[in-house]
Amino acid sequence: MTLLKICGVTNQRDAVMASKYADYIGMIVHSTVPTPRLVDRSKAKEIINAVRGVRTVGVVEGLDMASAIKLVGELGFDVVQYHGNATITKEIIDLLNQFGARLAPAVAYVGDDSIIDRALEMTSRSYIEYVLIDAPKVGFRTYEHGLKIPLSVVMKVGGIPRVGVAGGINTGNISIVARFRPYLVDVSSGVERGPGLKDEELVRKIAEVVKGVQY
Repeated sequence: MTLLKICGVTNQRDAVMASKYADYIGMIVHSTVPTPRLVDRSKAKEIINAVRGVRTVGVVEGLDMASAIKLVGELGFDVVQYHGNATITKEIIDLLNQFGARLAPAVAYVGDDSIIDRALEMTSRSYIEYVLIDAPKVGFRTYEHGLKIPLSVVMKVGGIPRVGVAGGINTGNISIVARFRPYLVDVSSGVERGPGLKDEELVRKIAEVVKGVQY
């Protein structure tokens, strides 16, 4: 079954609501790219403490990996979703073990399908939660059905363990994405009624397609 991650959560209400449908709740805790979905440390801790039964993901862009793990680990997240150069060293593995966290590298699709081979290589490592193929944060293109990564990439990674997809997924295209059974789909703005504010009806519609059940 495809797993569902609702990302860009900014408040406790949305986190508790989304946890009824999702497997992962994501919060952006550091980004050099301006975003209305950024949460500060105190808010992140409040949200983590408010949810049950889901894996919490701290999303970081714009830090070196060691600093990202320390930030996310100290806040108490289960998973570090890291947008950047995913060079793994002994220090990185030791830090993950220290905080009891797992790593989810995010790799940006910039027109090169070799990204799929890189993602597959990383999934073989025991400390990897998943690898997310995503659109670049700036300068992305729009592909078929409003997706920000090509449908051909979704097709190629469909069914491959621990490789997820993100980028422009919403209620209008989720049935097409889900057809290829990706390991994980990551949705943020596609379930919002406003920047950083999640809409339960949209979350439910996405979840029903992904999970194949009625809520």
